[in-house]
Amino acid sequence: MKRINLLVILIFVFGIVAEVLPQGNFATSLHSTRKGKIHWYNKVENGGVGGFEVLTNVPITQLGCVECHDATDANGNQYPANYTPGCVDCHATNSTWAVTQNDCLGCHSREKTIINMQLPDVHRTAGFTCLTCHKKQELHGDDGVTYNSMFDPGAIQTDCSNSGCHAGFTHPNPGVDPHGGKLHCTSCHAQTNLACYSCHFESQVQTHLKRPYKQITGFIFLVNRTKDNKVHPATFQAITYEGKAGVAFGPSVAHTIVKTGARTCTDCHANYGGQIPAIQDFNADGVIKFATWNTADSTLSWHQGIVPLPANYQTALKMDYLTYNGNVSDPVQPSKNWSVVKDVADMFQVMYCTPLTKQQMSKIGMDTTLVSVEPINNQIPNSFALEQNYPNPFNPSTTIRYSIPKSAFVELKVYDGLGNLIQTLVSENLSAGNYEVQFNGSNLSSGIYYYQIKAGDFSDTKKLVLMK
Repeated sequence: MKRINLLVILIFVFGIVAEVLPQGNFATSLHSTRKGKIHWYNKVENGGVGGFEVLTNVPITQLGCVECHDATDANGNQYPANYTPGCVDCHATNSTWAVTQNDCLGCHSREKTIINMQLPDVHRTAGFTCLTCHKKQELHGDDGVTYNSMFDPGAIQTDCSNSGCHAGFTHPNPGVDPHGGKLHCTSCHAQTNLACYSCHFESQVQTHLKRPYKQITGFIFLVNRTKDNKVHPATFQAITYEGKAGVAFGPSVAHTIVKTGARTCTDCHANYGGQIPAIQDFNADGVIKFATWNTADSTLSWHQGIVPLPANYQTALKMDYLTYNGNVSDPVQPSKNWSVVKDVADMFQVMYCTPLTKQQMSKIGMDTTLVSVEPINNQIPNSFALEQNYPNPFNPSTTIRYSIPKSAFVELKVYDGLGNLIQTLVSENLSAGNYEVQFNGSNLSSGIYYYQIKAGDFSDTKKLVLMK
């Protein structure tokens, strides 16, 4: 009997200890591993996915952000030089082990900025805190899975459709959701996203100061989130370093959820009469210039509202990437001492999402005949080739396919019968692959035209017929 009682007591005690002491799988959690930054930033050979380290060639260990933490732990003590993530990051271990909202916001400064900007959110208005939605199971890594990023499926379990939130929610009018469940709630109900625009990476490398030009809001990029294949808001991180520029996109949404004032059809669909700056910009010349530096008064202007990430974003998305002209040790504060480096990124990184397809672009009123380059598949061809356009004859659009067996600077141009240049369809460095581009002759007269490709030493010309 004594042995049985002892066993019961031990089970009871260990049950309490299991609740109080660190979770057994905490070492696998992102709060412990901090793998997100490494996975996103590092070169592939250094455990990443080919991020900004490819551009900067600066190891993440020199940036002072691998073990990023708040100024003080939850007990109010300053962190030592050699720091290991642990319970005290969030839990006040010298009192009740409670976790406060400020403990979360001390590290998650992006959300703190949103609150300080007084951007509305129905959940905060209702008294919600981070822990209302984000349960300890995902924070402590209870599933024992070591995730590379919070965007990995399963890393963050919180979502609008969770039990106890909006599970099984359907509009009273079935016709309200013409997207067939392929549009995430936040695409309409998130008022804005947030980005630190054009970080000056020299300041980060040399003095560990995070120096963006400014934090911008009022926009939401739209992508396809790979986790559930739904259209989802995205934001971006852009940097400049030693004359180079890079930008990374991910399916992130700011906590700026609104019920009244959510987007309606015309906020996204130009073909329903919407006046959407980014789509109007694209339809003018096939390029979205998201942000423009105004030299006269040293200010930045950017597109408001939704900004679709186009299928050919590498060439169709531009923004003025800025560099800071002051000293890297200057205090981080508002300044006009910035200038443009370039408006075309040297590297793009799109993680956990894909751009909108041409079909999706068409559905919101984007002129897909302006999509310049469209990879067909992942196959690598054995030789250069220029295929006959189809259809041919055509009116007003036709598709031209070509193959590149190795990286090359490719030019594809259309000429009239006299040899006059009509339009440059492609003029850029391309990796090996099979591509297609559309040519629109709606503003041309019927007749015979020619298209010519030049790629390295390869050149070929073919005839196309516009028949109206």
